[in-house]
Amino acid sequence: MIALTPSRDDWAGALASLYERSRVLVAAGPRTGEDWAHDVNAVLNRSVEDPRGWPAVDRIGSETTPRGPGDRSPFHPYEDDVLRGCLEPTDRATGRLLLLSLAAQFRNVGELPGGSVHRHALFEMTGTLLARFGDDATYWTCVEDYEGECTPDDFYVNEWYGLTDLTRDFGVVAVSDDEVGVFWFGADD
Repeated sequence: MIALTPSRDDWAGALASLYERSRVLVAAGPRTGEDWAHDVNAVLNRSVEDPRGWPAVDRIGSETTPRGPGDRSPFHPYEDDVLRGCLEPTDRATGRLLLLSLAAQFRNVGELPGGSVHRHALFEMTGTLLARFGDDATYWTCVEDYEGECTPDDFYVNEWYGLTDLTRDFGVVAVSDDEVGVFWFGADD
């Protein structure tokens, strides 16, 4: 299957629909070399711009905390090799469910308002977000355990390795030959 690259408007629409009020960081950055963890750290440091100039969402932890270049908060200052060691490979299908979980803000995705039809529409938007990175992208997560039927109606994150100072945080990293994407939820109880 060949994924169609979404347009800027498709990307922006999916971001707004999924994460309009969520406590997330969703941002992309360029690949600058072989070490994708270095490029992910640049996104977490907010020291790079989206290579396509597409919108990002940066409300992780607090909707009102302005952040700028070099402000890594609330992420821990991990060296590249440590960050890489905190993340485990996952597949695209699980990555899509984890992106839907970010919208659910740490609840079972079945608790998203709007019923099953709405959840499945949102799930399709996760495909739009990941399509940006192409069919050959790899995916990484800090989620160590999840439960449910692994569908948009029943999926819940149980265990994770946090990368922030927040009580609850988890996410997905997408890595292509040209870009990295960071999709991360974080909030205090």
